[in-house]
Amino acid sequence: MSSYNVDPDSFRAVFRRVVERVKSSRVKLRKSLSQHITASPRVVNWVLENVDKSAVTLEVGSGTGILTYFLCRAVKAPVLAVEIDSAFANLSREVVSCRNAVVLVGDALDLEITADQVVSSVPYAISGRLLSKIARSNSVRRAVLILQREVVDRMLSNPGEDAYGRLSVLVKLLFDVTPGPLFHSTEFYPRPKVESRGVVLVRKRVYDDEVALVEELTRALFPFRRKILGGVVERVFKVSREELGRIGLNWSTRVYELSEGDLLRLAEYLRSRGIL
Repeated sequence: MSSYNVDPDSFRAVFRRVVERVKSSRVKLRKSLSQHITASPRVVNWVLENVDKSAVTLEVGSGTGILTYFLCRAVKAPVLAVEIDSAFANLSREVVSCRNAVVLVGDALDLEITADQVVSSVPYAISGRLLSKIARSNSVRRAVLILQREVVDRMLSNPGEDAYGRLSVLVKLLFDVTPGPLFHSTEFYPRPKVESRGVVLVRKRVYDDEVALVEELTRALFPFRRKILGGVVERVFKVSREELGRIGLNWSTRVYELSEGDLLRLAEYLRSRGIL
């Protein structure tokens, strides 16, 4: 097909323009910032199918602006894209050219998130910190994210499974989690060394003092995740095994077998005793 028959708003055309601009501007993709170009329309289409098109949206890491280009044309509300690399932010501004979108230079981890929705092909280096920030930002009702497959596996894991940990507990307490498709490394450029997976988070409760207490509890317990619960709480909190039984917890359970409901119950008990 000749170039003049290509729709200028198609992924193929936008991708070509981005690659040409990257080459002409000599912008370097920085491994330290986990910078990759979205090279597949499947990635963009999945994001657009899952966003709330009426929600004020924060995009974390606009990169070269490919996802931002399509996002701001699909979402009718304002879109704020934050990019830590000034060279990439300038490139994004050139690529996007959308009336409802603003691209700012900054570190999203330093910002107070006030948007209704967060969208990101998340730089791998900040996955855990960004998820924690989204969890604590009660304005965020929805997040449409592309993460390392391993991180999504942790979010989806259940008590007693190897991947189950503090992140699993926090996400399950606050969000309904819907996994998306796997994205192969060939769908990004340069190819990352790991597979990616989409995930949609929809808030079901606010982050409050009770959730903060559970976070404090998991911080104390999960370094001993494979240990017997009774021995751990006896050593760490000076709580007897009999007391665990009175609040409906089995002392012989291993720490990583505790559900978010179990942890809520234990946190509340420890608070009532003035221990936590």
